Amino acid sequence: MGRIDRLKGQGYNLNSLEATFGFLMHAAWRETLRMFSEYFDGTDITPQAYSVLLLIDGNPGCTPGDLSEIMGITSNNMTRLLDDLVARGLISRCIDGKDRRARLLRLTDEGMNVLRDLAGRHAAYEAHFHERLGRERIVQLCDILARFD
Repeated sequence: MGRIDRLKGQGYNLNSLEATFGFLMHAAWRETLRMFSEYFDGTDITPQAYSVLLLIDGNPGCTPGDLSEIMGITSNNMTRLLDDLVARGLISRCIDGKDRRARLLRLTDEGMNVLRDLAGRHAAYEAHFHERLGRERIVQLCDILARFD
């Protein structure tokens, strides 16, 4: 039994919210965060931190501004996130030889090791949703969500 059915069974009148896009999207986001916490338990890695590690791995030498643009978050929030990852020894900031004001980001050896461990957790996390919803529905949902870009 899903959360909405449980709430209705408890006598709550959702006043049609259970059929609105925003309510259901928020419910789905909460569930994906809950499952992320379950699969990444003990790692002290947030979805944003994991995304940043993946992006730096795929784009070594990128800048904080690049990451802010890709992830759609403010530079202040990105700086806090990067500061935490640097303090944990997972990434390094290097001065750009062409523009000394710029900082280039790279995974450290520890960051690469952590990312390898996280990749297995991420694969299990994704497999959970594929099993729960079906691969075809996941593809369709990703196609729909990509339209919000």
